[in-house]
Amino acid sequence: MHISPSEARESLSEVEDTAKRTKRMVACGGGDVLFIVWGGIWALGYLSTHFLPLVTGWVWLALVAAGIVISVIVGKRHMPVRSPLDKRIAWFWWLLYGYAGLWFVLLSPFIEVNGPEQSQMFWKHYGALVATVPMFAYVVTGLWLDHFMVWIGLAVTALAVLGLFLLQPYFFLWMAITGGGTLIGTGLAIRKRWR
Repeated sequence: MHISPSEARESLSEVEDTAKRTKRMVACGGGDVLFIVWGGIWALGYLSTHFLPLVTGWVWLALVAAGIVISVIVGKRHMPVRSPLDKRIAWFWWLLYGYAGLWFVLLSPFIEVNGPEQSQMFWKHYGALVATVPMFAYVVTGLWLDHFMVWIGLAVTALAVLGLFLLQPYFFLWMAITGGGTLIGTGLAIRKRWR
């Protein structure tokens, strides 16, 4: 099959137009709001982990539950026109976290925690793992939508690893600022750049 240069340019133009429409759909579909909401959840969750370690599990549970409810409401309000892609994106996130949970369960028998010091280290590593899972999704999403997302995902992943190994006593504070702050900043950037 032979494609002429003008047909190739036309095809590339259609791909660029589709990417622009997708970006606008994400921004106008509440994507910016969701990044801001989840950034706030990260910030509050990691702050609670640092300052309220005895109740942090309950705090995270409440925050994540609220985030899911808000995400559903924002999705229904801002996306009156549905596409088959909507369900695929939702399934992608559910499966991503489902697999991450499965990997954790599969590795759990091989994790031995002895004493409070190792326990603290374990939860910091777990916090880094939980932070890098959505950043992987950012990178993958960025490959299709905008390289901006790739750089955000790579940057937060690098910051999480840096904080884990160089700022251990302050890791959860570090993640509240760098992780939560980056999600909030991403929402604001999407609001500005993609609309």
